[in-house]
Amino acid sequence: MSNEEELTRLRKEMRELRQRDAILKNARAAQQDRADKLSKVAHKQKEKIKIQEEKIAALEKENSELKSRLGIEIDKAKTYAGMIFKSNVRKRDEKTEKKRGAKLGHKGTGRKKPVHIDREVNVYLTNCYDCGNHLNRTSSVDERTVEEIPKITPVVTLYHIERQWCAHCHKEVRGIPVNTLPGCRFGMNVITTILFLKYRMRSPLAKIEELLNQHKVTITSQGIQELLHLLKTKFTKQYNDILTEIRNAPVKNADETGFRIDGLNGWCWLFATPSATFYTIEETRGKDIPIQILGHDPTGLLVRDDCPSYTALPMSQQSCWAHLLRVTHDLAVHENASGEIQTLHKELNAMFNELQVINQTPFALSHREKAYRKYTKSIAHIVARKYMNEDVKAIQTRISNQNTNLINALLHENAPLTNNHAERMIRPIVITRKISGGSRSDKGAATHSVNMSVLQTLSLKGKDFFTGISEILHAGNKRYALGKGG
Repeated sequence: MSNEEELTRLRKEMRELRQRDAILKNARAAQQDRADKLSKVAHKQKEKIKIQEEKIAALEKENSELKSRLGIEIDKAKTYAGMIFKSNVRKRDEKTEKKRGAKLGHKGTGRKKPVHIDREVNVYLTNCYDCGNHLNRTSSVDERTVEEIPKITPVVTLYHIERQWCAHCHKEVRGIPVNTLPGCRFGMNVITTILFLKYRMRSPLAKIEELLNQHKVTITSQGIQELLHLLKTKFTKQYNDILTEIRNAPVKNADETGFRIDGLNGWCWLFATPSATFYTIEETRGKDIPIQILGHDPTGLLVRDDCPSYTALPMSQQSCWAHLLRVTHDLAVHENASGEIQTLHKELNAMFNELQVINQTPFALSHREKAYRKYTKSIAHIVARKYMNEDVKAIQTRISNQNTNLINALLHENAPLTNNHAERMIRPIVITRKISGGSRSDKGAATHSVNMSVLQTLSLKGKDFFTGISEILHAGNKRYALGKGG
């Protein structure tokens, strides 16, 4: 092969190599462009993944908080259900549970034999109850004393009321028979029995009607209700006196509960002292009711629960520790409880025990003021803390809102740290409401409020039920007169 041919061949191979190099460069550039695009896509995907991870973390945190709150609400629902439906299952710890009955060595008590005997009856048989054989009388006897209520039959009295003339007043005057009410066809014993059955035994009107009819006293449920309305007018003065007594008291309690009026939701308000109880049934739970009852310039200390309606009252107030500790206990024993709420509950419980000791010592204002300043700082420390968990933050907010209302009782003599007295006093209304379902009218609700207030106050003052009612109904009426007759 000549040199020229060899040169031609080499030139041809060179051109082919250049073409292949160009193709490879183009392919490499295309692959680089594709790699750059994929890199950008990967970068964007990483950013999206990061955003999704942040959203997932936020959702997991929110889900955890919602589960915690849901658990708390479920526990509350179980608690409220337990108030209505009491379980028959009760855990018992034989080591720690206190045994029932009197302690060992306690002097036994039994029913004593009556001192007064009204009658004696000899009991004997004429024939044997097994074989019918005739029996002879003996002097050997066993004694058994039996107490019995005599069969009640109504005594109907016809009063001849003289129409007399007063020469000094120049008018006709007439007396009122003792143990009766003007214009009422039933005597005092029937009236007090109806009040006892209605407000002490919580009996429905139909049951009272049935009982009285068994004793030949004919009266309908409507008649009983009309009699209760009449008594309400007789008790009005005492009702107003009770309100005045509560307003002037240095320490008073308050509480409220639902009460339906003619099928609509209403509220029964309670204001009480150790010796007086005042009920009023209203359509609202608003702040105007406490102001209406206690006045625009109330005095003393008001012990109450956490209802915000009382905050408008311009007076010293004491929040109930029992309510606060009950809430913190429920949170602390919850399965998702934080360590912070458990620690705070123990701290609050210890603080309450310390306050109880101080509150039960003889009242000395200087000593109490010193303790008041100390626990004001303790409450401020709790409010200022930086908590992380939602359950404890809720309690912190609650304490922040109550603040020194948790310790104002220290500055008042004989002031309790809890609202237990109000809880006990409102219970009769709650029981009545559960039995009757409420009142059918505003008039019935007002009658229930007045009559319950007067009768509950009689009980607190330690007066006999029947004697106290008779004294109230006869008080101040000069028309009652003695009569003759058989």
